[in-house]
Amino acid sequence: MDDAYVPWPRFDRRAFLLLLDDQQRLLLCGACCRGWTVPQVRLDAGADYLAHATHFLRQRFGIQSPQFASLYGLHQSRREDSWESDRATASRVFIVRITDEQSAGMQRIASGHELWTASQLRRQRRKIFPEGVVLLVVGFIEGWLPDGPLGLS
Repeated sequence: MDDAYVPWPRFDRRAFLLLLDDQQRLLLCGACCRGWTVPQVRLDAGADYLAHATHFLRQRFGIQSPQFASLYGLHQSRREDSWESDRATASRVFIVRITDEQSAGMQRIASGHELWTASQLRRQRRKIFPEGVVLLVVGFIEGWLPDGPLGLS
């Protein structure tokens, strides 16, 4: 999917990573970002989302061959809708399967990270950034979302 043309300044592009362990728990960071969030990667214009997400997982968490799910989210804002910056933003949300051992290692590497179950996510959904992550994760875990791209608005 090609990103729409946006004149200078370049796109603010991100890949959000939903890391689910063997017990279907989502890794969240609560120490670094003024609230609970999922790991994210900022990208320059023209950068490949999946390649940069893979590189980030290898460098930050030591995951050599990440297992990406077939379901992923797409989001495209318009300049006038962007509350975060003065330009349009484009995001991809990837679900990555990790082992319990990998999730334990991530928690040791990065303090302030926790693993939340689907029921914890539902109860605390308004505290998690970006919005919509809980619905995507729960739909994936419970199997009611189809594989492939899913538009997030």
